[in-house]
Amino acid sequence: MMDLQLLKTFLTVAAGLSFRKAAETLHYAPSTVTAQIKALEEDLGIPLFDRLGRRVLLTEHGQRLLHHARRMMDLEAETRRVLLDGEASVELAIRISESLGIHCLPWVLPRFRARSPATRLNLTTHSQHGLVRDLRHGVTDLALLLGEPFSAAGLHVDVLHRERLVVIVPPESPLATRQTVHPADLEGVPLILTRHVWSVRRLIEQALLEAHVGIEGLVECSSVEIVKRCVMAGQGVSVVPSFTVQEEVRQKRLALLDWAGEPLAAPVLLVRHEERSLSPAAAAFIDLLQAFFGACRASESST
Repeated sequence: MMDLQLLKTFLTVAAGLSFRKAAETLHYAPSTVTAQIKALEEDLGIPLFDRLGRRVLLTEHGQRLLHHARRMMDLEAETRRVLLDGEASVELAIRISESLGIHCLPWVLPRFRARSPATRLNLTTHSQHGLVRDLRHGVTDLALLLGEPFSAAGLHVDVLHRERLVVIVPPESPLATRQTVHPADLEGVPLILTRHVWSVRRLIEQALLEAHVGIEGLVECSSVEIVKRCVMAGQGVSVVPSFTVQEEVRQKRLALLDWAGEPLAAPVLLVRHEERSLSPAAAAFIDLLQAFFGACRASESST
């Protein structure tokens, strides 16, 4: 049986691709890290890392070991929890877009607690940066994002829903009384776009180009809240998921319009490791997300 301590050292080196950083993280001497990796390689009979000067890269065998090593460490941690706590208390790490979290978690969380009361949820709202690495290394179990579908080795990406995108303008704008906005209506108007709609930016810009419309300026921002505030202050118009502005529209702080022509939508993506077996908690969370966005689709088709 493989030594779990050696596997822990292997995972730490693989996470930073550095023997020195692994030694600092584990509070070992660098020679100890080197000796433990060598012992693991000799035990398996395969090289796990390529040493290129000061650089360290995983070999093909090392890449294969990553997933299985993480599963063994997870099982060891869960076994300890069961023995010490008397119940299978587990942690579920989820990376979720802030706007999607605001949208779906008030419905999902109470139902998830009823199904999996012993699970500790770790929710983070980081961007997509580093997501592939974290899912591969087991740092993140699931991710729920708004954005264009993508492919990455070892990851499974599902499109749960397509959120309707709308144009928002300040209530005092001449456009506020309309139901739709045409490319020609945006002549000389600054655009403020978020990452959620970068996937349809090409479609918007193409429509403006075909209408021979120029824009005064383009601001790109990662925060929907900042975008809404800027639009309310009369600094431009934006395209956002409709669910993010329902309250402001009800309060008449923003006006909502549909884009004339081809409808705009942002896919809701559920991303996970395709080979890692789902824990009961992860399966329950996915089931609730599918139910929530399924109800969203049913509600949209009935209106």
